[in-house]
Amino acid sequence: MQKKIKALKHLGQNFLQSPAIANKIVSLLGDIANKNVLEIGPGMGALTSHLISSEADLTCFEVDSRAIEYLNEKFADTSNLTIIQTDIRNTKVNNYLSCEQQKLSVIGNIPYNITNDVLFWLLDNSDYIDRAVLTIQKEVAKRYTAKENTKEYGITTLALKLFGNSKICFHIPAGAFFPVPSVISSVLQIDFDSELYGGVNKLELIKFIRASFSMRRKILSNSLHRYFVEHNIDIVKLSQTLSHNNKPFLKCRAEQLTLEEYILFYNFLFTI
Repeated sequence: MQKKIKALKHLGQNFLQSPAIANKIVSLLGDIANKNVLEIGPGMGALTSHLISSEADLTCFEVDSRAIEYLNEKFADTSNLTIIQTDIRNTKVNNYLSCEQQKLSVIGNIPYNITNDVLFWLLDNSDYIDRAVLTIQKEVAKRYTAKENTKEYGITTLALKLFGNSKICFHIPAGAFFPVPSVISSVLQIDFDSELYGGVNKLELIKFIRASFSMRRKILSNSLHRYFVEHNIDIVKLSQTLSHNNKPFLKCRAEQLTLEEYILFYNFLFTI
């Protein structure tokens, strides 16, 4: 019997203990037989076992050498598994696409301290990903799927909407992990759509949204003042154009605008 590895706090390790929950998480990927799947931080292989059983062509990315040694021993006779010691954030997804496949899937129980990093890594690589299934902190999942005019609504909410559709599938009690974390976890499913908002410069729009939320309690005329100056936007003309089109965006706070309104607002900047 293999000796379990000790979870390291600085790596944010909390190992899933429930095979039933692991199977439920993996099932959200759908039919993955012979499909390329990337797993982030497999740890002791709770998800890995079910991914292998699903006959995925699985590549795991793990930074902990102890976990890699454990997994190599546990799955010594497995042919559809590759384990790479590296930080997923330093990886390009297209390097792991097979010739006949256009997209792959990503799954992982994500350490809470790198969740936003992983999210923006997914967005950067979204042209090559059809679905991601992530176990993350419940409060973070609520931010990612929030509605406008709520305190959870923010940059990450809008960024996700820009690249695809996301939903919280179910929650996992803290007791399903070891060591037991102090938070509840949620399983988030993200379906990417490269054709969504295809005419939009998404990276520049996200910069605009970041600037909008830079002073969340202020109205956008204040929050975006520096952005307008840096981009040589004539604020007077912009105000007149928005007023003429009955779009009072400058008088709103950042959390009041939908993604479609942010796109419209951004487009107005180049029509004045």
